[in-house]
Amino acid sequence: METLRIICVCSGNICRSPMAVAILRERLATADRPAMVISGGTLNIQGRRAADFARSAIKELGEDYGRHIEEHRSQGISAAMLGMADYIVVMSPRHAAAVLKLAPHVARRIVALWEYAPESAGDLSHIPDPVGQGAEVFRASRNLIDACLTRWMEGL
Repeated sequence: METLRIICVCSGNICRSPMAVAILRERLATADRPAMVISGGTLNIQGRRAADFARSAIKELGEDYGRHIEEHRSQGISAAMLGMADYIVVMSPRHAAAVLKLAPHVARRIVALWEYAPESAGDLSHIPDPVGQGAEVFRASRNLIDACLTRWMEGL
């Protein structure tokens, strides 16, 4: 089976995309699906750990999930990074636009994560950013990202 190459993109690469990476890595490993999953941000913030509440929200899912998010260090996206991806999971239309500005040829690889939200989430236009908010907001963000990724992965 070919190794999937997935990049998760958000703004700062400290909240949503690191949580998505931790969830994807663990779910794909559990499914015995070879994958390389990384993340990047449109704001080009370098070397920061995931936000404290992002780390605690992911650790609530289990030790293996926690290991993935503890390894995280933020980075910006680049044309080279995007060009190697099979899938580019974005959290908002702004992120999709930033990806396309850097690498227009990857348009067909972009996954608008909010489009996989369950009906109970309402009509979403993006995955809301929990930055600067409390633990409950991060848990809700984690749950939404998890639900969207679960629905998206059904088609992999």
